[in-house]
Amino acid sequence: MLRKCLMAAAATLLVLAGAGTAANAAPAHDQGGPITPFYGVNGGPIDPFYGSINPFYGAVNQNYGHINPFWGNISPFWGNINPFYGAIRPFWGNIDQFWGTINPFNGNSLNSRIYGYWNTAGPQWGDINKLWNQLQASNATDYSQLQSELNSFFADAQTFWGPGVQQIGTQLETKYGINPNDGASLAATSPETRAAFFLNFYDLAMNLSKLDHIDWWMAAVHWSPEIVKAVGPGTVHAGELDAFTNQNFADVRNLKLVGGYNTYVNDHGAAVAGLMGAVQDNVGTIGEAPASQFLLYSPFDSTGTANWSDVTNGIDRLYNQQATFVNASLGIPGWVLSQEWAKILTSPSVNAKDHYFVLVKAAGNEGVTQTGNVTWPAGFSAPTNLLLVGSIGPSGHISSFSNWPGQACILVNGGCQEQNKLKYRFLVAPGELILVEDNHSATTRMTGTSFAAPLVSGTVALLQTRWPWLVKYADETVQIVLQSATDLGKPGVDAAYGWGLLNVEAAMSPLDFNNIGVFTPYKFDGKAVANDRTQPNWTPAALKAALQDPNQLATWEQQKAFLVAYENVGMTYRDFLIPLSSQLVGKSQNLNGANRPFQSYIYQRLLDWAKNAPSHATAAHVSRQLRTKMMMH
Repeated sequence: MLRKCLMAAAATLLVLAGAGTAANAAPAHDQGGPITPFYGVNGGPIDPFYGSINPFYGAVNQNYGHINPFWGNISPFWGNINPFYGAIRPFWGNIDQFWGTINPFNGNSLNSRIYGYWNTAGPQWGDINKLWNQLQASNATDYSQLQSELNSFFADAQTFWGPGVQQIGTQLETKYGINPNDGASLAATSPETRAAFFLNFYDLAMNLSKLDHIDWWMAAVHWSPEIVKAVGPGTVHAGELDAFTNQNFADVRNLKLVGGYNTYVNDHGAAVAGLMGAVQDNVGTIGEAPASQFLLYSPFDSTGTANWSDVTNGIDRLYNQQATFVNASLGIPGWVLSQEWAKILTSPSVNAKDHYFVLVKAAGNEGVTQTGNVTWPAGFSAPTNLLLVGSIGPSGHISSFSNWPGQACILVNGGCQEQNKLKYRFLVAPGELILVEDNHSATTRMTGTSFAAPLVSGTVALLQTRWPWLVKYADETVQIVLQSATDLGKPGVDAAYGWGLLNVEAAMSPLDFNNIGVFTPYKFDGKAVANDRTQPNWTPAALKAALQDPNQLATWEQQKAFLVAYENVGMTYRDFLIPLSSQLVGKSQNLNGANRPFQSYIYQRLLDWAKNAPSHATAAHVSRQLRTKMMMH
């Protein structure tokens, strides 16, 4: 029986458990446990904002620039809080990354005013939170100073936002039991409750702005609409095996139910679809790959239940409707990958497609390490088109509820080869208090590996849109996602984090600049560039030397120069169109018969590589003039 549970943004847990089974099958079990979509957290403490994070450090520019969520020792919800440090410019200039020309500010100065407010309100709340911690740690009885600072915070908010924010404050105070005028209630307020309070305040206040919300996952995985824009024309068919929703409730442009049930059971399907592809419409949030076509198969009937037969049929149906990957946030509690998946992935209808679709599966929410192996049927090799996804919080640590792969293995012919351990198919993505569509034309925050998986699926959609031939290379697509992840935990692939944290920008860039083929830089004229990747006439060493020469950088800037680079990945390749001049930011070039936008976000990574610097080096390590010009476009 498939059941669903929800954790709202508050610390309260609300379990939505389906009763009964699907009409056409008995409930499936593994070692006696029910299977369930990994929706929220089934129990246990969550401290989502413990540790060091600054989700909006420096210039957050959705069109260009670098977002570093883990820069410095800043803890926005535990200790000093400064979640909006630096200049936040999510809508720099006119934006046309999805369609037409969009000016989300309607010609006014809302941009600078709203994010100017958060630049002040963030540190202000940080001081409040720091004082709050000190008072609680010392068992103080006098909270008068904290009460004064809280009243000042809300007075400033009302001055900026208007009368509407007073109602928001009252609503949240009631919801979380916080009374600024009662020292006893302040003394009893946990850090987790404070975190949820401030995050809810941010969400509800931003609703007043009528702008799409920036959420912390965007910074954590290095995603921005600039990447979406640079993907260029084209789309892929994204498969979702989840609860029924429609395109309006998921805030996606193109969503089609291709099978299963069409009855509402809960909000899970809308939340997952929105994370993959919610459009920029100044309502709610923005999805990772909004241009994709979404195909939904719902295995859940009106009771909210389903079975493994429905899961198999759903994957088969989605593939037959041209889905090139399937997001599946379900499984058996306590298992990152249970034995049932061996039967599904080796079934005649699904196995025949294993190199032509990617399966992205959530790891589950019991906070356990898988110890049991999974036995693959005789005659079948271990799957190479599989991505298993755990959750991290803003601290960058694996979530307390997220399951781990451990040293569990896919046994082939009864034995375990190192490369068949689950950790080599595992990575993590943000999954705590994620802003999602709620299936009721609004947003809420939800927690669980269910909401980490679609961020990985969205990356697959971006990869296969930018390089459409990757739809025929599922194994290579999987390796790009895994090998571009930011290493976490123990160095290398480990039993907790697998390959590490999803990194969208790295996935959309060359995996190793030392292994690319590079043509002599071209001068921009808008004409087609011939493709002859068999004769690269620059070595990486020559390119690195040129990039280290300030005079050469200045010459390329004047020449409107750009690079065409190629990278071999398994049995296929990827091409890259990298501007060497700020004058090309936002422009396109005909490459291989397609009009491709320049991938401006790769430029910084290219310079970091040339200077042997860590990716996303500070401006002191690069040409300030060129970097500034690129960021302003």
